[in-house]
Amino acid sequence: MSNESVKEEDEFVLIDLDDVTRHIDIPSDAPYTLSGLDTLNPVLTIDGKIKLVGEYIETIGTCLAFSDKEEVPADESQTAKKKLVEPVAKIHKILKFRLAFDNGDKKTNTTNW
Repeated sequence: MSNESVKEEDEFVLIDLDDVTRHIDIPSDAPYTLSGLDTLNPVLTIDGKIKLVGEYIETIGTCLAFSDKEEVPADESQTAKKKLVEPVAKIHKILKFRLAFDNGDKKTNTTNW
């Protein structure tokens, strides 16, 4: 089999932080590290201080992600900008995160809300 016949398929994951943002404020510009995507429980570390543990949830049906862009008028006489909504990707999994507490013995506990 040649390298040309091997086709990689992209897999998109939606990161769900709803349970976390109810309890803590996460700045929109905070740096983050996402590790262990190929494990059952990936870890998201935000700003080097907040540690979150994730769990994959399969989507039911078709889950789509969209982008919205403003279309620039072709003619200067047109002042109204038009919003374009376009499908970007099919989402295959949701990665739901919870706060994790490190109890010092290399085990990580998660909160149960």
